[in-house]
Amino acid sequence: MRRTRTDEIVENMANYICDHICQKPKEITDREKLEDYCAEECEMGKHFCNILNQYNEINNFKESELYKIMNKYQKITLCKECKYRAYEKETDLTWCRLRNGLDGALEETDGCSRGVKVSESDTSK
Repeated sequence: MRRTRTDEIVENMANYICDHICQKPKEITDREKLEDYCAEECEMGKHFCNILNQYNEINNFKESELYKIMNKYQKITLCKECKYRAYEKETDLTWCRLRNGLDGALEETDGCSRGVKVSESDTSK
């Protein structure tokens, strides 16, 4: 798995805690026993993993609400990008030419699933 900036930040935090805050090095002077304590009894590793797991869960795009919304509305064509969009320069009104399209004047963010997207060069007023 690729290391992220968050991995580095959390690792630096854990190292700081171990090196400057933890009291065990003062209590356990035998280097080997201290290493055993750190590897087997210290909870820093568990907290380290919990932080990174929570970060990964939050940043899992395929499980995000945004991904679900994007997936749900992937067939929506914005009216400003649709070939059925009509524009009248004199009245500055835009409307849908589809018989079963949107009624009334169209706004910048309107769209539907019946539209057909045209190239960007064809979408300017």
